[in-house]
Amino acid sequence: MESTKNFSEELAHHIAVQRETFNKQLLPQLQQNYAALGSVVKILRSNLLKKGLVYDDPYKYDSRMTEIKIPSNEAFADSERAAVVGSRLAQYQTMIDFLTNSYQFNCSFLTPQRIASMLALNKTFQWSALNENSTLANTRAIAEICKSLHSVSDTLTGGLLRDSLGHLSKLDTDINKTLRQLARLHREEYKLTVRKNLPPDLTVTQADIASPIKLLKTIKKALAANDEKLPFYHELVMEVIKEDYGPDSEHLQREVLRHLNVTQKEDTKTNKQENMRPVLITGLRILGTTSNHFETCITKLMANQEVVYKSRMTIFTKLLEALRRAFNMAEKKHELTISIKDPISNMQKKEIIVLEDFTDNLAKTIRIFKVLASGTSDLQQRLTGMSNGQLLELLNKYIVICNGYLKTLGGLDDYYKSTDVILRSKMKGIKIELTTVRNAVIKANQCRAEYNASVEEYSNMKELGLIHD
Repeated sequence: MESTKNFSEELAHHIAVQRETFNKQLLPQLQQNYAALGSVVKILRSNLLKKGLVYDDPYKYDSRMTEIKIPSNEAFADSERAAVVGSRLAQYQTMIDFLTNSYQFNCSFLTPQRIASMLALNKTFQWSALNENSTLANTRAIAEICKSLHSVSDTLTGGLLRDSLGHLSKLDTDINKTLRQLARLHREEYKLTVRKNLPPDLTVTQADIASPIKLLKTIKKALAANDEKLPFYHELVMEVIKEDYGPDSEHLQREVLRHLNVTQKEDTKTNKQENMRPVLITGLRILGTTSNHFETCITKLMANQEVVYKSRMTIFTKLLEALRRAFNMAEKKHELTISIKDPISNMQKKEIIVLEDFTDNLAKTIRIFKVLASGTSDLQQRLTGMSNGQLLELLNKYIVICNGYLKTLGGLDDYYKSTDVILRSKMKGIKIELTTVRNAVIKANQCRAEYNASVEEYSNMKELGLIHD
């Protein structure tokens, strides 16, 4: 039939166009979404581990694996929830990382079988349908865990959790949408191959369509003769018959082309530039959590300085101190010479700091960080009014500031620990606080790197002409 031939040619053209769209635009975006998903899952899992709501998984997958292994979704007892969810969440994170780093994101590699595995992996935790009444054991359990975390968390942790879950939901929706669109493309490619291998003199009556057993046997034999490696899918072959020979063929063919025509240029722009905002805001909030630890550092350092000062008091210095107070004179500031290690060259260098000026500046930063950690509506409005560039600039600024404070505080900690032997037992160390702050900076840096990678990918796609403003 001439109309069937024309449709096949039009379908082949649409498929070629869509393959190029997927390979150059949609699948690179899919890989980026999986990378972002893995980053947010890592942060969420870390928070749940710290709160003791899930347990770490002592087992690791074989690093030589070549395909996805789907974590179990079987039901379990409530008493096992922390252990089972912890194990499955760790396995899920490992699979997401493996998929992101080992899979090739192109139409040829992402076969229907691999797409089915990816969709099955996505169902391990349905972030876009997180509900305590979910029929899926893992999704229901993680929803219950997150609810319990909300009820016992401070404002910051609750805000971070909301941001993480919102980001995961959006990514989950976008990923599944792209995979289903790609599955439809593969479906139509198979049907096009069937059309090309059908006998040119094939005759199909309405009676054959109503009772297709004999017709399907004939077609199966003809397809095997032309291409013995081509699998025979009963359902898809029947779609070809109805679309090309059925009474509603014209309508069905239009629907095939309509569903096949997928473009996400504007969505890609939104995903790259708009949907990465939560990553920047999360980075700022993570830095905000350091305020209490910095405050503890100040308290301990001032206590150490008081111990040192009193140990060096003489009758003469006591007299000078009494005169200073009597005449309301300003207290002399303490200049300390400390050793600071350069993280790049690993060399020590001497630096003179005025302790009071340093702690005053740190106290100002602490006040700012407490606001970032508060998650108040006023803060949300201010952050919403800022562009992505301004948020990134703010994140860059405070990461640099935190790293500077870490170096100086480390030097001060070493300074007080190297005082007279008789005083060392009275010195209060701040290593634990510095380690906690350092870990927070690392996490904030990961958020920054994730955002920068996203922007770079968007810029590259724009240069290739795949995205237009």
